[in-house]
Amino acid sequence: MPDRATTIKEETRLRILRVVEEMGYRASWRGQMLVKRRTQTIAVVNAAPLGAVPRGVYWEIVNHVEAQLSKFDYCPTFFHVKDHEERFDRILGDARFDGCLSLGLFSPKILDILRRNEVPTVLVNAEADSTWTCVNVDDENGTRTVMQHLLSLGHKRIACNLGETPPAHFSVSIRAGTYQQCMREAGLIPEEPFVGPVDQFVEQMIANPIRPTAVLDYEHWSAVRLLQELWRKGIRVPDDISVATFNDTYPVTEVIPPLTTVGLPTKQIAEDAVRLLLERIEQPQKPPETVVLQESLVVRESTASPKG
Repeated sequence: MPDRATTIKEETRLRILRVVEEMGYRASWRGQMLVKRRTQTIAVVNAAPLGAVPRGVYWEIVNHVEAQLSKFDYCPTFFHVKDHEERFDRILGDARFDGCLSLGLFSPKILDILRRNEVPTVLVNAEADSTWTCVNVDDENGTRTVMQHLLSLGHKRIACNLGETPPAHFSVSIRAGTYQQCMREAGLIPEEPFVGPVDQFVEQMIANPIRPTAVLDYEHWSAVRLLQELWRKGIRVPDDISVATFNDTYPVTEVIPPLTTVGLPTKQIAEDAVRLLLERIEQPQKPPETVVLQESLVVRESTASPKG
């Protein structure tokens, strides 16, 4: 019996391809989906208080995720799961997504939904047990790096501001605890990390007879509000006090003075997260793993040696 692959003459095959091109024919996406049992769609989910696409550093990660997925002909769909758990469960049950990338922390209920629907998942910047595949950053080392920067400038009185409503994220305790540990290791007395409105934080500093010469702020938006309040009180940065923070993202380079920050490797986070997710789509039984990436210090004009 002749080989089926050789029953069509070459000239006939070429003529068919030419007609296909002239007609602009494209294979049916739905038909390909049925054959491959793939939707070529990835759910990018978050539980932030506002919006389907998170702001700040997560926005940068999402941009890199979209660029990476497009290289492999995948399309991201953004899903805000806060208060939409039942809808999320129903959509996953309909097999609308080949995989899921999560951003930040999620309730145990969301993790249970992902596990029950057996959706290949990679958690980004989340605290989870060893049964999950995660891409995280070394926040402790990042905090040590910025603290060493402040200490090397000669600061001995460093305060820590966690903002008015710090999120329920493990990075809060890591940064606050590492700040205190670095102060003790330097033979200095750490202050209790402040939680509350920024005007109260500044008033507390002003009332302190031994005023801090530097502040480590938990995140960039809180640090921007701190710059504004210091300006209102006539306190100059960095002449009177230095300010350093986390997240090297908008608007840290647009404020006056530009902020010294600990930056997350957003592009590497996205590349590793997409790589790990596609591996799990192709190999569902592959064991989970955790990738931990290093943060980097970006020194700008908001930090300087203390006067005197």
